[in-house]
Amino acid sequence: MIENNFITVPYTRELQKKLSQNFSCGNINIDMFIKSPDSLDSLFGKTYILYSENELIGYYNISTGHIEHTSDNISERQGGSLYLNYFAINDKFQKIKYNENWYISDWLLMDCISRAIYIQENIVGFSFIALSSTEEGLHLYKRNGFEELDDDMRFVKNRGEEPCKAMFLAMDFEE
Repeated sequence: MIENNFITVPYTRELQKKLSQNFSCGNINIDMFIKSPDSLDSLFGKTYILYSENELIGYYNISTGHIEHTSDNISERQGGSLYLNYFAINDKFQKIKYNENWYISDWLLMDCISRAIYIQENIVGFSFIALSSTEEGLHLYKRNGFEELDDDMRFVKNRGEEPCKAMFLAMDFEE
């Protein structure tokens, strides 16, 4: 168990040079993203990292999109979404508890959801957080309230996400 006051920060070129080379989460495509120029490109999305001293613990990259409902070959927009392009935990920190109840992966996902709520309340409205999950990530997302998209719903996936499960979290939390 780790007791620490974690904080995420926007990813920068300086942090990329310092932290990305030794990052490995067990998925080569996700490992390569954090090392690529796309991870710093605001036209693709915004990357936030969790790190300690000289080690990258995890990261996520967010952008925008929307979810569609299709009926009788007619697609209708269901609502805007914050799209979680990438989410990864360094394999050294996978399955490590942050505290009694949360793993580090849960903490980082809650940071992403908290950031989404802030964006929704203060910058731009949207109805969902959407993502494409690898098999390895399904349990994390499901235990944190994400659901698989119904067969009549869809969103546009990024290249390489075809085998992943489309998932969403509705942002209509009761106050």
